[in-house]
Amino acid sequence: MTRLKNERYIGHQLGWYLWPLPALAAFAAQRLLAARPDLVETLHSQRLFRYLAGPLSFLTSLVPFSLTEAAVVFGGPLVIVLLVIWLVRLSRQRRKGLYAARLLRAVAWTLSIAYLAFMLLHGLNYARMPVAQSFQLPVRERAAADLAQTADWLVGQANVLREKVQEDDDGVFRLSQGIQGTLKTASAAYAAAADDYPLLSGGPLRPKGVLLSHTWSYTGIAGLYMPLLVESNVNIDVPEHSIPETALHEIAHTRGFAREDEAGFLAFLTGLYSDNPDFAYSVLLGAALRTLNALAGVDMDRYQAVAVKLGDGIRRDLDASARYWKQFEGPVQEASTKVNDAYLQANLQEDGVRSYGRMVDLVLAWYEQQQAAGTLEAAIRTANPG
Repeated sequence: MTRLKNERYIGHQLGWYLWPLPALAAFAAQRLLAARPDLVETLHSQRLFRYLAGPLSFLTSLVPFSLTEAAVVFGGPLVIVLLVIWLVRLSRQRRKGLYAARLLRAVAWTLSIAYLAFMLLHGLNYARMPVAQSFQLPVRERAAADLAQTADWLVGQANVLREKVQEDDDGVFRLSQGIQGTLKTASAAYAAAADDYPLLSGGPLRPKGVLLSHTWSYTGIAGLYMPLLVESNVNIDVPEHSIPETALHEIAHTRGFAREDEAGFLAFLTGLYSDNPDFAYSVLLGAALRTLNALAGVDMDRYQAVAVKLGDGIRRDLDASARYWKQFEGPVQEASTKVNDAYLQANLQEDGVRSYGRMVDLVLAWYEQQQAAGTLEAAIRTANPG
């Protein structure tokens, strides 16, 4: 009996001091494994992560609303209620210091374990092999002429797809299946692409439209991945031409691709495999704009020569997007950008938010690869059916 009491006492005492271990182990693993992306790729991203994330994403996809949004909306009030209850109980305690210390210990353990879960469901994937290597894409420095050629092709294809999509009464793009129908079918593009790129395989899932999207737009964010739920969240208040691309981007995170530039490229790649022209148009326009922006930074004459080819329909879509985002400019958006930048840098993305720009390098490499293989003209399923 005495031995049992001693073991309980030792375990009780250790509980006060060992709470940092889960978080420290997770942090150390990410930093140490960053030097061995091959191990992260084979042992974690392609195995452990999929065993953990697959069932969880399946379960969360069954819920028709955003669990992340529900946690944000109801979590704050719930914490306040629980805190009030705890304070009432505290007032009745004789050993108030010990009672408070126990709460702090429970909070510390919860946060430490949550950080470990974050690393297992997302953070370690920042250290996996680059997509350029996994997909054998010839990423390298390129001349402005190469950038202009790719931008010209992207603009041309976006113009072609723009003729295949629907418009509202103002001549602005609208989703043929509506927002919910689009989100429900988004993962089908990954299923189609997985035939050629097995790393993109995974079960069907549904990105969630956020009900408070208009308010969310003040942060300047169009999509959010919640690792602890393996849940993709999409801003559905934005101009509709960007919604398919955002949904595909967030799905990439659920497939284990954490880096933002790579998720952006995989949205582009999978969008081309979709049977729905809305997706192909969305990702082509997004890639064209990023490539044009990069081109403007190195050769303004070539930029103007390509940009002038943007069709009238695309220009209406871009005007609608500019008007929409203009109303949300301000300190909230600036603060959100700084927080996002700090988060990315803390997870091995040294360029911070500038890492989004590296997506262009992947698109350029893909373009060269398809051109060399003679498959460029057939790359877009909805532009070249059958």
